[in-house]
Amino acid sequence: MTRIETDKPYVFITIDDGAVQHPKARELMIEAGVWPSVFLNTKYAEGHKDYFKQLPVTVHSHTSNHPNLLGKGFEFQKNEICGNADFLAGDYGKRPTLFRPPFGNYDATTRQAAASCGFKALVNWTAAVNDGRVQFQQGDKLVRGDIVLMHFRTTFVEDFTAFLNRAKQDGLTPVPLEDFLA
Repeated sequence: MTRIETDKPYVFITIDDGAVQHPKARELMIEAGVWPSVFLNTKYAEGHKDYFKQLPVTVHSHTSNHPNLLGKGFEFQKNEICGNADFLAGDYGKRPTLFRPPFGNYDATTRQAAASCGFKALVNWTAAVNDGRVQFQQGDKLVRGDIVLMHFRTTFVEDFTAFLNRAKQDGLTPVPLEDFLA
């Protein structure tokens, strides 16, 4: 899914990977009252449990090593997907229910592997924030139900601020994705 059907003016911010643990992330989220959904990789999150646990977020799954899953065999995909879910359950005390395939790439085997790991939904996006700019896949504004992709990067402050400004400009309120999918 790339968007959530809603009649409310809601937009959803999601943040991937966990490569850069920006020191201002928690402060920005709390100041804005915005609770993102994060999709972490084992390779980036491992050893950084304290950082991610202090953020006002819900943790979801994004594979162990961030490979392109498209065209890979079932066992490979299942190991990447379930292995990451097992790691996150161990570190965060709760098994994730939402899964995002790296690069947004997936096939029928990915869906089968994710289902076998217990995921309720495969989540993609309709807009992305990079280098302080919101980029749209269609149109020139955010619309209700859009799922927006961001990453834990050195540009976290610029990216998060750009998202907040765009959501406000487009008359939308950021709400947690899992409130609609959990």
